[in-house]
Amino acid sequence: MDIILRPIFSVLNVPELKIKRPTWLQTPSPYTVFAFVLVSYFLVTGGIIYDVIVEPPSVGQTTDEHGHTRPVAFMPYRVNGQYIMEGLASSFMFTLGGAGFIILDQTHSPSTPKLNRLMLQFVGFGALVISFGCCWIFMRMKLPGYLQS
Repeated sequence: MDIILRPIFSVLNVPELKIKRPTWLQTPSPYTVFAFVLVSYFLVTGGIIYDVIVEPPSVGQTTDEHGHTRPVAFMPYRVNGQYIMEGLASSFMFTLGGAGFIILDQTHSPSTPKLNRLMLQFVGFGALVISFGCCWIFMRMKLPGYLQS
């Protein structure tokens, strides 16, 4: 790489700039960064990019045997398609599972009292179980008969 760039920089000079950081610009707090990452994770796993490009309806509808229309939140038999509410519900469950792992990680602090540690473990594991169960149900609603003998 040095062989390629040496002739270019023998002709060009890089200017010596003294750029100062603005005084009003400060490093964000860890919780601000965490909130930004969590919201970004929620939006990306919810399919915000797909929703902006394709513009699907918020919920769908199906007709029952009596001719009445019923709202449906999940687009069945379409793995690569979704309604907006389906993406938000799935994204919430993914975020809940991630929050469960974060809560379980907080139990390793040696200064945490035993009762608080037990409650954190219960809440974290509960969030994981709820998230897994709901995602399992969502997948069965999305693809009926999937992984069934």
